[in-house]
Amino acid sequence: MEYALGAAFLYAWSVTCARRSSAYHGPDLANLGRLLVGIVLVGLVVVLSERQPFSAGWGWLILGGALGLGVGDIALFHALPRIGVGLTMLLTQCLAAPFALILEYQALGHSPNGAQMLAALVILIGVGVALGAPAEGDPADRRTGVWLGVLSALGQACGAVSTPLTVEACKQAGETIPDGFAQAFVRLLGGVPVVLLFLLWASRKEGLLAKVRRPYAFGSAPWWMLMNGISGPALGVACYQWALTQHPAALVLSVVALTPLIGLVMQWVIEGQRPSWRLWLGGAIGILGVILLTRP
Repeated sequence: MEYALGAAFLYAWSVTCARRSSAYHGPDLANLGRLLVGIVLVGLVVVLSERQPFSAGWGWLILGGALGLGVGDIALFHALPRIGVGLTMLLTQCLAAPFALILEYQALGHSPNGAQMLAALVILIGVGVALGAPAEGDPADRRTGVWLGVLSALGQACGAVSTPLTVEACKQAGETIPDGFAQAFVRLLGGVPVVLLFLLWASRKEGLLAKVRRPYAFGSAPWWMLMNGISGPALGVACYQWALTQHPAALVLSVVALTPLIGLVMQWVIEGQRPSWRLWLGGAIGILGVILLTRP
């Protein structure tokens, strides 16, 4: 399970880097920059190793990338400055599990049982506890951030469900299931155009560089974007996809659910912001719900 644990740490570090990169570049340019870093690095691995990324069901990975790395991460980047790293990750990672449960039922006919419904309720209780944490700034802006976090969770769920759909298509076609790097590359192909188009639309009046902090911090800003791209869409997604191809999804999701708590620790260490007890308690309850939800 080293790939799943690695994905949890990489996702937590990626969101921490995303908050810093967004402060320097604005959320949309920071998001596009890290995806471009990711697709270049993963693309080089795929080309140099002569992997075959396009298998049966690759269209599901494209769609999962468009909804997860595209729509979902656009929402995540706009939620970060409004509600912070801890609550954003809690909403995204924990709510993604029950959303994925519903989507799997619709797509694959996997009907949730009573225990899973109870686990989903536990997740909602954990999120509710975390939402009661003391807030700073404009309450309306915080509400917007919460809804963006929910949208991010829905996008992540769509991205996660694309993997079992691809696996099922490969099995029916008698093809070998692509590994984590190959799957990550195809998902990035689906996500990059969505983020690029959104950036062009959002900056149509002020220009692409309007939200870049001036004077530009050449000594630190590019590095946060680079680390964001390496840890998230490159290594993070690859580890996650690789774990899903080697282990049951229930076990993988249970480990990756540790991301919010790891992120709270990183937020405390890197940014010096001590999370409130409600965030710790809500995160623990939410993660317990995810673990219960993913048990066979």
